[in-house]
Amino acid sequence: MAVADQAQRLRDLVRGEAARTEADAKQQAPTASRPVRSQPPTAAPPRPAAAPCGRQDDEATPAQPRPKAHVIAVASGKGGVGKTNVAVNLAVALAQLRKKVALVDVDMGLANADVICGVKAPYNLAHLIGPQKRKLREIAVDAPGGFKLIPGANGISDMADLPAPMLDRLINHLTQIESQCDFVILDTSAGINSAVIAFAGMADTVLVVTTPEPTAVTDAYGLVKSVLKRTPLANLYLLVNQVENELQGKEVHQRIAMVARRFLQREVGFAGSIPLDRSVGASVLRRVPFCLAYPNGRASLAVGHLGAALVRRTARADELTGPGRTGFFARLGKWFAAARRPAAT
Repeated sequence: MAVADQAQRLRDLVRGEAARTEADAKQQAPTASRPVRSQPPTAAPPRPAAAPCGRQDDEATPAQPRPKAHVIAVASGKGGVGKTNVAVNLAVALAQLRKKVALVDVDMGLANADVICGVKAPYNLAHLIGPQKRKLREIAVDAPGGFKLIPGANGISDMADLPAPMLDRLINHLTQIESQCDFVILDTSAGINSAVIAFAGMADTVLVVTTPEPTAVTDAYGLVKSVLKRTPLANLYLLVNQVENELQGKEVHQRIAMVARRFLQREVGFAGSIPLDRSVGASVLRRVPFCLAYPNGRASLAVGHLGAALVRRTARADELTGPGRTGFFARLGKWFAAARRPAAT
């Protein structure tokens, strides 16, 4: 009953029935973040040459160097909000800032990041755990824009439902990416299945992508609620795609942030907004990321600002946490192991 009440309250907010309360909330600036579009991108300093991301040999149990990649899960409550397009172009934007980036398409059911990138991928994640037993460097492909794409597999079971030996092998392979990259971006499936909740709960940063459409806003809140219920300290940010103007994006964020604050007692940060831009659809038809096809387009500039803000934010976080933090995939492995434990007893 409580879930239904909260969903109804959110719908009321969308319809504007809670306008007075909403106006009060607008007077309280979100404390977790500031709109990234107001922050100019900062050029990253040159970095020394290093082994390309995703090219190191990948035995299943390698020596484990210090994990350093910042893992960003790009998720959405519903499909059709541009999640994969955001993930791909964010990878391009970070690579343009001289960061070593890998994009892992973990949408096991409907993986299509390779389509947006316009690359042919002979192998995918399924070949890491299948009878072929391919190595990570064999399935990683050079994507346009200068990042590594680890293609996902269509039609296989949810990652959380994989048999334990296959899941362990997959995680062991993916662990290597952390030591080779600055950023690992996870393009999750849409919705709130167990794998999405695990990825979002264990990631260093979660970008919840929505549009101003009421159903998308409602589903975005559903995802936020599901993640925070399982991982209260998850680092969540809302990214509003396809907005008519910046104010519209801020208003969508304020609605969700206000409800999360009231009913979940948690803050949801604002990662910014991406404007409606015809170049996005045109680039999809060309199978070229819009940050490359139309670098001066409004959507490209917004994603560039987002990438620059993430670089600054992660630099500050690294200063606070130091080198001893546990890697994402190690945390993810423990998560799935704990999830399996009750079924084994």
